[in-house]
This record gives sequence, C-alpha cells and structure tokens, in this order.
Amino acid sequence: MKKSIKIYIPVALMILGASCSKNYFNINDNPNAATNTTPELVLPNALKVTVVTQLTGYTYLCGWMGYWAPSGSYAISASDVASYKQTNDTYSGSWTTFYRNLEDYDYIERSARSQNKPFYIGAAKIMKAFVFQQLVDLYNDVPYSDALKGTTSITPKYDKGQAVYEAIALQLDSGVLNMQNPSATSTANSDILFGGNTASWIALANTLKLRIAMRQTAMNGRDAYIKDQIAITIANGGGFLTADATVNPGYAGSTGQQSPVWGYFVTLTGNPTSGGQADYWRAAQYSISFLVNNNDIRYQFIYSASSDANHPYIGDVLGSLTNIPGTGSSSIGPGILKSVSQPAVLVSLAESYFLQAEANLRGWLGNAGDDDTNFVNGVRASFEYLNASNPGSTPDQSAADLVAQSANKNTNYLACTNFNEKLACIIRQKWVAMNTITPFEAWSDYRRLALPADIPISVSPYKDGPNIPVRVLYPTSEYTTNAANVKAEGVIDGHTSKVFWMP
Repeated sequence: MKKSIKIYIPVALMILGASCSKNYFNINDNPNAATNTTPELVLPNALKVTVVTQLTGYTYLCGWMGYWAPSGSYAISASDVASYKQTNDTYSGSWTTFYRNLEDYDYIERSARSQNKPFYIGAAKIMKAFVFQQLVDLYNDVPYSDALKGTTSITPKYDKGQAVYEAIALQLDSGVLNMQNPSATSTANSDILFGGNTASWIALANTLKLRIAMRQTAMNGRDAYIKDQIAITIANGGGFLTADATVNPGYAGSTGQQSPVWGYFVTLTGNPTSGGQADYWRAAQYSISFLVNNNDIRYQFIYSASSDANHPYIGDVLGSLTNIPGTGSSSIGPGILKSVSQPAVLVSLAESYFLQAEANLRGWLGNAGDDDTNFVNGVRASFEYLNASNPGSTPDQSAADLVAQSANKNTNYLACTNFNEKLACIIRQKWVAMNTITPFEAWSDYRRLALPADIPISVSPYKDGPNIPVRVLYPTSEYTTNAANVKAEGVIDGHTSKVFWMP
C-alpha cells in the first residue's frame, strides 16, 4: 500500500522534505502523485511509521536524559552518543523519515478532500501537526510553507520555527472541526490509533495543542498568545487524552511484525538483541539512584535486575571508561517490555496530565486545586502503564503512597511551597514517566526549563562541548541539494544554536 504512493517521487526529493504555500493545506496537487489508492489504505502505515520514531528514532535521547548508558562491553569513542559529537549525518534519519512520512499524510489529506472524507482530512491534519512540531523541535527552522510539492518545488525555502508552530496550531483546530463533522467516519481497520473514535482524535489534537502552547512558556511576550490558544482549545469541548494514545497495526512474533520497543531489545527467539541495541544500552545509574532514593518502586519495572545478586539494580554512567560489562548492569524492565504484540505509544496519558498540571499551575487552565489533581493523575497513569501497582492493592495505591511522602518535594506536590518548587516537581515526575517511552518530551522539557536540574552531563573524555546538545544538525542532503536555503540559516552548532522557544 505504501509503495503505491512512493514510487513517483525521487529519493532525493523525499530527503529534501520540501514545502508548501502560505496556506499549506490548500496546496496544489503534485502532478507526479499516484491517484490509484485511498486514504483508508495509506493511513495505517503512516501512523505506524510515525510511532516507531518515538523511541527507536530517539535512543540517543535516552542516553542524554539519564535513562540509559552504554554498557562497559563497548569502548568509549569520540563519536559515540556520550561524546555529544554530531556531524550533519549523525541524526539525519529523522529528517528523511519525517518528510517521507509527511508525504503520506499529505496524500491522505488531498485524496480525502477529493473524496469528501472529513475523518481522514482531520486525521492527516492532526498527524501533520505532530510531525512538523517534532521537526521544528529538532531543527528549528524547516521547510513548511513551500514543502511537499514534489517537482514543483525542489529547493524549498525554510520557514521560521515560530511561524510553523503558529501554522500547525491552526491546523490542529481545523483537524478538530473535521473530526466534529457528522459524516466523519472511518473504515473498521484503517485507524490503528483510535479505531475510528473521533472523540479520541479530538482529545489528541487538544493535547498536542497544549503541548505546543507549553513549549513556548519560556519565551518573553508569549503569554497572551498561549492563553488564547488554550482558550480556543477548551472551547471546542473535546477535552484532553484520558488514555494512552497507542498504535497497534497487529504486532506479532514474526519477522518485521514485532512491536517496535520489544523488537529493539528482544529477538524473535526471546534473546536480547545485539549489535548495539540491548547489548549496548543498559540502565543509567542516575535514574536508578533517583528512584531508589525517593522510595519509588518504578525502578523495578522500568529496569530489570542485573546478573549481580549483590547489586540487582545497578546502572552505568554516560561516558564512563569503567562501566560494567555484559549483564552485570540492569537492562530494560517488564513495565517497558510487556510483550511482542504490545502497542506503541504515540502520546502517553501521563504526559497529558502533566501538561494540564503545568497549565493549571500557570493559571491558564482549570480551577484552584486542579494542578494537584492532574499531578497525581499523571503519577498514577505512569504507575498503571508500567503495571507497577502493589500486588493486592487498589490500582493507584503505589502512586498514592509515593505522592504522600510528607516532606519529599520530588514526589509530593503539596509539599512544594512556591511556583518554582511546584514546576520542578511536575517536570521531575514527568521525566520519570517518559523514561524509555517518549524521551523526546523529556529532552524538550530540559531544553525549555533546565529541569530536572541535575540531569548528568557525560563524563566522556571525548566530550564535544560542555552541555547536552540543544538541537540536531541539518543533514548533508540539504547542503547538496538545497544549498542556498539551508546555508541561509547560518552556521549551526548543536550546543548553542537554539530552537526558537528555548530561553
């Protein structure tokens, strides 16, 4: 199904990730595009591609955010993840994958428009917004208003990151309107995200809109815009996610069909994967120590016990020359690796609650006390996702115990006495909840707020720069095929060239 819309575009154009007009979603049809398929056939694979990137495309962020560290079985080098060193091709896969993915969503929208299928128009708009936001968060300025035109625009101009953000916020509103259309229906098997439930799609769009708004909180003079966008979101009446947004096209224990998180760590025969996957990435001691020191049992679910009976939960340090080799350190645990057929997380329920808690705290959403309620709900959602409740207790008992620790400002929101302490508590628990699930969100919070404040810097002797990178570099393909436009962005440094919403 996917090749039916891919064979018409040269690979170089796919990598360009090119463009749009000022009104992006009212673009001209690509004269080279195939027209012999339907949005119902393209949507499942497009969703599958998007969700795969949320972990397997961002494994390096699990290292940078203190979740994982390389095993001592691997030698430290000047080019590994602990060095922070980037070339223009180190993380270029995100650019290529996302723009190809956007071509699919663009096809879905155009074909759905011609066939009067509002459900698929809405789904395409919402998912385009999701992908474009991640492109901006990775690269800052990207082709948007001149993108996805095929041969009519092979050297697309770059749009400012803030302009793209404002445009995709509007597209999320438009996606909601399409999902509210009484004729918005899908076929039984085409929506592998929500099974055709338009209310869930609206809640996803609202949650993404809130994510976009909260990204901009560190910007000067942005409060009025953020408040207005949140007000618009509230007014549509669709609320926010009340369950994890997960994709499952029918994952199974066959070649090419394993759930992406499971398949990254476990082979079809049930053994740990090798060649730089399960044998390379082990638990980070920083994360284990934080959870243990704060009486948080989730370390037993995020990580597995090591082969060292005396130190069953022990991790490695990013960049250390003396990390533990082999299975002597902990690996990924049962709360993350559930089964070969487990659904893949696009947006977690925990994130939805923590976004709301932060918006509540800032006075932009809800009523007095809603911040504490949403904070507790976020912790509970994390426990429930990890299956970390105490045996024999009510489902939220472990979460309730954790947040009730009287004087612990890392876990008890009500113990915090001022805005900064409360914000730090929300982001800390959000960081825990994102571990190995959606590390991109933890990295984004860290870049936005410098929280959690003690995320460890690599100790590699080959470290390139004093800080965790704040962005990735444009790929070589852009410098060879779209040179004038990408060079107009100036000299890009992964440590100092900030995304527009960073302070």
